[in-house]
Amino acid sequence: MVDTSYRVIPRAKHRFDVEMARPGGSRKTIEGFVSEHEANAWIVQTQRMIRAANLWSPLAPRKPASAQVPSLLPLPSSEQQRLQNERNHAASRRANVRAARERIEAKS
Repeated sequence: MVDTSYRVIPRAKHRFDVEMARPGGSRKTIEGFVSEHEANAWIVQTQRMIRAANLWSPLAPRKPASAQVPSLLPLPSSEQQRLQNERNHAASRRANVRAARERIEAKS
């Protein structure tokens, strides 16, 4: 697959063109975009369509292998108990706040 480079070219009267250039030197200009954003969106869509048409092209990995999430080790039971107590405490505080709001709304 040939790597094509794309470039947005500003023109007069707030118009934009996209220049497609191949490594061999051939260039093609696509004219008539209203905004730079529209030209960039066209470039992205074109790259996606070209990639989809070539089924054998390798896809870039989404995340490097070093960025994978490490496997989680089980926590000791004392740590698990402490976390569960914190969750229960937070849940009871939310219930108390909710009840207080309902009392205030009832008075209004």
